[in-house]
Amino acid sequence: MRGHNASLTAKTVTLPADQSWVKILDSNASRMYLCIQNDHDNHSIMIGFSNDTVAPTTGMNLDGSATVGNLAATFQFNVAPINAVWAKVNDAHAHDIEVIYDD
Repeated sequence: MRGHNASLTAKTVTLPADQSWVKILDSNASRMYLCIQNDHDNHSIMIGFSNDTVAPTTGMNLDGSATVGNLAATFQFNVAPINAVWAKVNDAHAHDIEVIYDD
């Protein structure tokens, strides 16, 4: 079976120091690929899934790295989530993440 062709979009999202959840992608039932890179800073982030209007209450931890392209600070979803994707910092330190996806 051959997969669908897709154009990938990359965007930088700044997570605020106040540890609030930021919606990085809306819900999309046709999404097939999602990659999150936390390689701008050594601090970890939390990634969570919910709907488009209510932030999650918990999530999974993604370590950080100051080395661009460090695979240890990258999470690729083998089956991309179709619900909204949210992220926040785990400390009081704002920093950027990269989000690569198809929609």
